[in-house]
Amino acid sequence: MIRVGLALLAGIVWWKRSAPRPEISLGGPLVIDESTAAVIAGVDHSADFAEGLQRFPSDLPGIDDLVLVDGGATALVTATDRRIWTVDARTHAAEPFVELPLMAYGLHAAPHDPDQVYFCGSGSYGAGNGVAAAPGLYRLTRHDRAIEPLVLEVPVDDPRPRSPVVYADDDPSAPEAGPGTSGPRRRLAVCDNLDVSEDGRRIYLSEPFDYPGASPDDAVDEAIALSPNGRLWRHDLDTGTTRLIAAGFYFINAVLIDPHPGRPREESVLVSQTSMFRLTRFHLGGPGAGTADVVLDGITGMADGMDRDADGRIWVALFAERGRLLTWLHAHPRVKPLVMRLPARLLLRQAGRTGVLVVSPDGSTPLWSAMYGGPELVSVASAVPAPGGIYLANESLTPGREAAPGVVRLRWSAGLP
Repeated sequence: MIRVGLALLAGIVWWKRSAPRPEISLGGPLVIDESTAAVIAGVDHSADFAEGLQRFPSDLPGIDDLVLVDGGATALVTATDRRIWTVDARTHAAEPFVELPLMAYGLHAAPHDPDQVYFCGSGSYGAGNGVAAAPGLYRLTRHDRAIEPLVLEVPVDDPRPRSPVVYADDDPSAPEAGPGTSGPRRRLAVCDNLDVSEDGRRIYLSEPFDYPGASPDDAVDEAIALSPNGRLWRHDLDTGTTRLIAAGFYFINAVLIDPHPGRPREESVLVSQTSMFRLTRFHLGGPGAGTADVVLDGITGMADGMDRDADGRIWVALFAERGRLLTWLHAHPRVKPLVMRLPARLLLRQAGRTGVLVVSPDGSTPLWSAMYGGPELVSVASAVPAPGGIYLANESLTPGREAAPGVVRLRWSAGLP
């Protein structure tokens, strides 16, 4: 009896200590329509993918994002060692460029100022957000390597569970903070990804989840829980204001502004909802202002970064394959409280393969896809097209399975669109 009692006590202690954060609420069941998977299978080139991979060894550790600057001659890379590195696009020699107070995730050059680069900064995996620097949107000036915070605080909006909301540009009820505004503010919890408007004056940034003390370490639980914590913000450089664009969505990650030929400014933005395996468009202006459309649903992987190629097609990084376990868990959410108590490293090892999906310029039609499980790639966080091929940002969240150092590029070939 004593042994049984001790075992029960140990079980109770484990149950309480291993519980996910109370702020992470469980969503309802999600049954995924597999019709999109069938379409993706029809354009699958996984068998040829490994042959097209090129590795350029260097001391560069795992990376989350990269951007080409100097007319494509140089790549700036956000690395897992909390530094931004430079990579020579011809020789692929890599050198540390600037050390950061926190890890940089999304990265984007200023469209009309080659000296400036914007990035999202948050805590590193396994290190939380710490106290040295606050998560937020930052600007790097290349010539003197100065780092300036642009958005560390955002307006407080309704934290209660609610239906998803998109604020049109002319909606006066949108929460906004900046010079001349009043009302409560809070620290940005996690800054994940960003995009910059064509004129360089507006920056869209994603906050995949929000609660005090949140960090990238909560990403695994968030991906399982399907909690509608995701928000998209926009910072206006001219006015200094930060405005809420959308809230009540699921793990908003990548951000990609839609082209707007003939119109003075962007009217919509495309995002990836990683844990929902979908691409979603938010309409800010025009006839559909204030609405959201599901553009592509049932993607076969967890959509991370998105980039356009010269022909407008969108390259979606699939950080991890959707897999049978997560698909089943989403359809049976009552099991999630138990699964979320397991060590994250065990869950991450179930992720399986990683890969890339190419879709049409509007995001709705799969054109080319590939999944990969091998030594060259752990998880593809972004896929950036360039004349010489597609640079694959490669990082690892799995202890004991680190990304091999150096740059990985997928050669252009007859099979690529």
